[in-house]
Amino acid sequence: MMRAARHVAATLACLLAFAAGARAADAPVRVATLLPHVEDALARMPALRVQVVASVRRSLREPVRDGVADLGSPHAPSLEALAAARPQLVVGDRSMHAALAANLEPLGAELLLLDAASVDATFDGLLQVGERVGAGAEMRREVDAARAALDALVLAEPVDTLALFGTAARWLVVTERSWLGDLLGRLRFRSVTAGAGGAERIPGYAEVSDEQVATTRPALVLVVTHGDPRAIRTQLDGKIGPAGAWSGVARSARRGVHVLDPGRFTVNPGLALPDVARALVALSNERARAALPPAGAER
Repeated sequence: MMRAARHVAATLACLLAFAAGARAADAPVRVATLLPHVEDALARMPALRVQVVASVRRSLREPVRDGVADLGSPHAPSLEALAAARPQLVVGDRSMHAALAANLEPLGAELLLLDAASVDATFDGLLQVGERVGAGAEMRREVDAARAALDALVLAEPVDTLALFGTAARWLVVTERSWLGDLLGRLRFRSVTAGAGGAERIPGYAEVSDEQVATTRPALVLVVTHGDPRAIRTQLDGKIGPAGAWSGVARSARRGVHVLDPGRFTVNPGLALPDVARALVALSNERARAALPPAGAER
């Protein structure tokens, strides 16, 4: 009798352990993302597969959505908030977050580092994330649709373009080693500063002299900034005005000089890359500018 009771107890224990394991296997993967475009992509995945439990801010003025732990800036995410969120998987940028590996060991969380410095790398990284959370097929459908949309937006003829990153202290050239520069090249916006940039304190954005910019003759000027677009526009107007160091640039820019909306152009948009591409293509054609949705900083 005792032997039978012990056998039943052991069987029940095994069944309970199996059920607990099945529940764990069926539970969505808890993800903390240090890249906003990964959070956006995971929002399109089945909720039964993945749950975003923590994320960084797109900007200091824009908090994360309700129900998600706020990790603050992607450049210095809060480790305390990250630990409290109990993620199983942390997704970060290879060039920015590799040093976090040691901090994550006590948490038992896996760190998946992605390269997001180009269009193809961005999409490949999202496919990795999809596979890791058990939504590989769903993510591939989204990526394939985005790739096809981008291919349909390539300009018929190249447009000579000066793409700059503006700060209060300096002007930098947007190079093909950044996601934005790579997107521009993919769409056939031809850089007039190719090979002219100097040191890259910010990966993908190279220092450039007034003389180097002054000798360019772009048909289109695009400026992106993390700061106040209106302040950058004022600085830019001084540069390209009649007495400015870049006056020749303004005379050649028959397709316009545009300070871009930081909310749309400073953070890699991931699966929304076609939306950004449509805005750029519209800006490249004066007749198409009316098709752009309103954006306070673009002009």
